[in-house]
Amino acid sequence: MNRFDILSAQSSIYVSFCAPYINEANNFITSKNFISDVGNGAGVGANILPSLTNLTHEVAVTPGHIYQIFNKNTLIDFPSGNYAIQVETSYYQAYVVSKIVNSDMNIGAIVKYISVFPNNNGLPAYRYNIGSLYRIGETVELALPQDIEFFLKEHSAGIKGLNVTYANNKLRITLTKAPDIVNGPYGTFDLYIRSNNVFTIVEVHVE
Repeated sequence: MNRFDILSAQSSIYVSFCAPYINEANNFITSKNFISDVGNGAGVGANILPSLTNLTHEVAVTPGHIYQIFNKNTLIDFPSGNYAIQVETSYYQAYVVSKIVNSDMNIGAIVKYISVFPNNNGLPAYRYNIGSLYRIGETVELALPQDIEFFLKEHSAGIKGLNVTYANNKLRITLTKAPDIVNGPYGTFDLYIRSNNVFTIVEVHVE
């Protein structure tokens, strides 16, 4: 079994979320996270969007191909079935320069890699506070890019009493029920927002 840290001009690709390695079948393996084969590329620094439609745990090592490695804890599968990566988090982009051959046997690969931060696509910072609601009829709003997807995460106090709408690039959250510490709505609510292949969470408080 050949470790993925047989690289050119680098000593290893060890990261905080467990490095991939190359198995005897000459495949990249990443059991605890995801890897995506982007296909042929010009090199490790190619300007490519996060490729989240073909995520897997095992993929063939192919010279000339670019791979992206994602910490699974930074990805969310939205109700539409589209994955997105959290804003302000990085992933690794790797390029297989060539195989390492010894006595006509593949024993590893020469791989270059870089850390990449995705474009936030106009989304606010992670855990941005959109505001607080106190009385029935109050509204907080947030300007957002076009073609977003969003959902309000279930809360221990329930989410009834919060109406979320999106129109004309404005997302609005309106309180339709008086705050109730026992029966809700009450406390801090998380709103997940996706723009293409990135997402953020904004918070709204009901008091």
